[in-house]
Amino acid sequence: MSLLFLHTMHNKKICYLILVSVIILSFYTSCNEENQVRTRIKKVFNYSYISSIIKSAKANSKSDSSNVFDQNEFDPFTDSLSDLLATMKTQLEQDSLEIVRLGLEGSGLLDKTTLLPDETIDSSMLKKDTFTNDIRTIQQQEIKALKFNLEQFKIQDSLQPKKTTGDCRQNQCRVWAQIIKSKQKLYLHVDGVLVDSFKVSTGDIKHETPTFDTRPSGPMFKKYTSKKFPGGNYNGLGNMPYVVFISGGVAIHGTTTGNIARLGKKASHGCVRLHPDNGKLFFELVKSVGISNTWITIKE
Repeated sequence: MSLLFLHTMHNKKICYLILVSVIILSFYTSCNEENQVRTRIKKVFNYSYISSIIKSAKANSKSDSSNVFDQNEFDPFTDSLSDLLATMKTQLEQDSLEIVRLGLEGSGLLDKTTLLPDETIDSSMLKKDTFTNDIRTIQQQEIKALKFNLEQFKIQDSLQPKKTTGDCRQNQCRVWAQIIKSKQKLYLHVDGVLVDSFKVSTGDIKHETPTFDTRPSGPMFKKYTSKKFPGGNYNGLGNMPYVVFISGGVAIHGTTTGNIARLGKKASHGCVRLHPDNGKLFFELVKSVGISNTWITIKE
């Protein structure tokens, strides 16, 4: 009996040690996974790093100095956004076919599966952020931008439920843009922390920007230029600004070079203009977290 008792106790001890080991291992794994998540978050939102590399990438082509939203061709209050998007889609598809027909380097990118989420932000990518007016000299980053734009049309319907069912609001969201029209400033919050503020131009007296407190509806587009539409224009959106649509035709986007001096004053046709660097920065942040994790507040 004593031997049986000792044997039983020994087995219980082993089981106990195994149970403790499993608990410790589970706790370690959980902590390790949590640390990995935190590491990924820090990688995505090392704001100083993202800001510095974006602002060090200089625009050096004609197409960087103009976009359709600053050219009087598109009025967000009177023109149909659906018509504009339909035209954009047609032109982007034509450009894609032309790239494939010419057999340009990187044309295979157009046949790949979705580029979303896009590659992580790095300096080598952004320093090559140039755009040409000649489709024959298109760069791979431009083809990726075109692919990204086309993907927005594909996901607009399929992701709509996800865009509207998120449970974050304002400072609870990964990215929160708080725009105060009386100050003509955008206050940028990242992971609950105010990290930056930018001058903006909201709508002028004839085109007052509406107030919002909402998750942006999308879509969002990178800029893209081809030889057929060398500047900003209504029919082709030859130059794609870094634009995030808030609701209807009202959007946040980078402005043109000629309008930088007007930032800090009401001057737009209803959209929220940012310095091109800041427009690009905001776009990349929203692209990184997704529209469902972004919140826009516009108030007087």
